[in-house]
Amino acid sequence: MQAGHARLKARWFKYDGRQLELLGREDTSTGHVIREIFKEKVYAPVRGLPPPRSVLDIGAHLGFASAYFRLMYPEATIFCAEPDPDSFAILSRNAERIGNCHAFNVGLFDKDTTAGFNAARISVLSSLFPFDGGRIATNAIEVRLRHAGAFAAELRERFGVPGFDLIKMDTEGAELPILAALGDLVAAAGVIHLEFHSHADRRTIDGLLCRTHRLFHGRIEQPNRGTLTYAATHLLPGA
Repeated sequence: MQAGHARLKARWFKYDGRQLELLGREDTSTGHVIREIFKEKVYAPVRGLPPPRSVLDIGAHLGFASAYFRLMYPEATIFCAEPDPDSFAILSRNAERIGNCHAFNVGLFDKDTTAGFNAARISVLSSLFPFDGGRIATNAIEVRLRHAGAFAAELRERFGVPGFDLIKMDTEGAELPILAALGDLVAAAGVIHLEFHSHADRRTIDGLLCRTHRLFHGRIEQPNRGTLTYAATHLLPGA
């Protein structure tokens, strides 16, 4: 059991004859994440595209998205970055269960630095930025941030991967600086799943990605929050 958080509960996830047992907090927040990923399928594969060989999960939380990717793409190598130390303690255990999944206790940004991190009791709301105008109770801790492009380059060299065919971002407002820091790796990704946290961010994200990708599907919870999936234009049948 993690201090300040709900007790842990093991859950089974199955798909096409494959199954994984993961640890998660026994709270409504974890239930919401599981429902989004496994029931509502916000990270559903893009039809007609080859399965990714490598996945970069930025803001991996407890590893449920990575587990979904493992069930969908059994041969992929998965890399997870998560700055929250409490969440990372669970993520690292789940990464072993997922297999061929490498977890790093670090946040990604547009520079190497340390920063105050707003660790919320509802852990999926933890962020570098105050959530909901500061109305959500948080505990400020210091976390290590890496330049996303430099971190990705180190992974490529260390593990011998040419790039990341699938990039997922759930960073509670840090998506734009991370996209900028990843540079050409974004253009080379076949699929990009990411959240947006303001109407302005959504418009900017679309402006950045529309040169190389097309919006394939998305779920809009409200005007300033949702999850989008972009697919590389050159990989889409008939594009």
